[in-house]
Amino acid sequence: MSILQVKNLTHSYNGNTPFVNDAVSNVSFAVEKGEILGIIGHTGSGKSTLVQHLNGLLKPTDGQILFENEDIWKNPKEIRKIRSKIGLVFQYPEYQLFEETVFSDIAFGPKNMGLSDDELDKRVKEICEIVGVKPEYLQKSPFDLSGGEKRRVAIAGVMAMRPEIIVFDEPTAGLDPKGRDNIIKIIKDYRKAFNATVIIISHSMEDMALLADKLLVMNKGNLEMFDTVDNVFSQGDKLREIGLNVPIVTRVFNKLKALGVDVNENVFTVTDAVNELKRIKAGDGNA
Repeated sequence: MSILQVKNLTHSYNGNTPFVNDAVSNVSFAVEKGEILGIIGHTGSGKSTLVQHLNGLLKPTDGQILFENEDIWKNPKEIRKIRSKIGLVFQYPEYQLFEETVFSDIAFGPKNMGLSDDELDKRVKEICEIVGVKPEYLQKSPFDLSGGEKRRVAIAGVMAMRPEIIVFDEPTAGLDPKGRDNIIKIIKDYRKAFNATVIIISHSMEDMALLADKLLVMNKGNLEMFDTVDNVFSQGDKLREIGLNVPIVTRVFNKLKALGVDVNENVFTVTDAVNELKRIKAGDGNA
């Protein structure tokens, strides 16, 4: 069942002028409840413009965004309610922290939803377990935390509203491998805990291979591909034509195949690679 549908979405800048530019042009797709959709594309392909429509931060020039089969702009005065159901985590969300304590920052969104003090307390502590914010940090200033801890607090502030859909714009940008793994785990844990739908923009093909069920490829404002991860990454030549690539481990196995080694080219993660090498070692291949 589709929880979100984008129908013929177009967003134009400088409309009704000689400088009109379609940042997104006639894009349509649907997202199923509980799935993780990855969005990839070169810089300027329209990815960020696209996702800012999903919870009403931008209004379409043309087309519709349907949440649970209703146009989110059906009643413009109710658009704030949509933003509690479709949460958006911007790139470097830690720069948006502003409250005096970690607790207050995480509780800000849920408080504006009208939750009682008891519900707020429960909601904050519950989400802190998922994102890995220690209880003793709750009364600290968020500005006393490390960069990775600040990011977890910022993400917790969106997750505490329990959005049915949560959208991330480059959630692992600027993080070391450990921090990246932590964020990936947080996303997976939130999805599992609440059967949430997740949409992620990323330049990391490795992150997409680890997380996504489907991939949407943007190119110059247009939807270039929308398919399973396997089907998209199997079109490496087409991806390279539009300035993208497949995961590094996939390139390694493609090279082995080109050298005559009998390997499966549909290897997208390190786990896939380990399993394929075990298969070869066991004698199922001719390498």
